[in-house]
Order: sequence, then structure tokens, then C-alpha cells
Amino acid sequence: MSKKINSVYHGAAFLIATSAIGPVFLNSTSVFSSKLYASFGFAILISILIDIIAQINIWRIITITNKSAQEFSNELRPGLGNFLSIMIIN
Repeated sequence: MSKKINSVYHGAAFLIATSAIGPVFLNSTSVFSSKLYASFGFAILISILIDIIAQINIWRIITITNKSAQEFSNELRPGLGNFLSIMIIN
């Protein structure tokens, strides 16, 4: 596998893993925003935009490879897909 393709797989696996923690992050931002009001609004807006961009990239890669996220992650690093599944379940 060439270095360029391997780099793309690493980036996609990282995005898949970080998208699994999205709901917890959004919940914690709502707690912070109730305490900090408008000063935290810009950070919330930026985090939502980054999350949308990450999700679009993840789904595009999963659709192009025609594999599930677990299969794709296991190809990148053996056992990474299982770890991802455990992180999503928890």
C-alpha cells in the first residue's frame, strides 16, 4: 500500500473514532453554555461546523470503500475496528 493511501486511511480512521465521541461533547457544551452564555456561543458554532465537516468526510469515505466502519478500521490496523465498536457501545 502506498504512503499516500495509507495516510488517507489513517485520517479516515481518526475521523471515525472522533465522531463516536460527538454526542458527549455536544452535551458538555450545553452545560458550559448555560454558565458562560454568549461568550461560549461562537465556540459551539465552530464545533458544530467542524462536526458536520467531519461527518461528511467519514460518510464519503465509507461510501466510496463500500465497507462498514469496523471493516475499514480493521484493514488499517488489526483490532482497531473492534476497539471502535467497543467505544461506540460504551
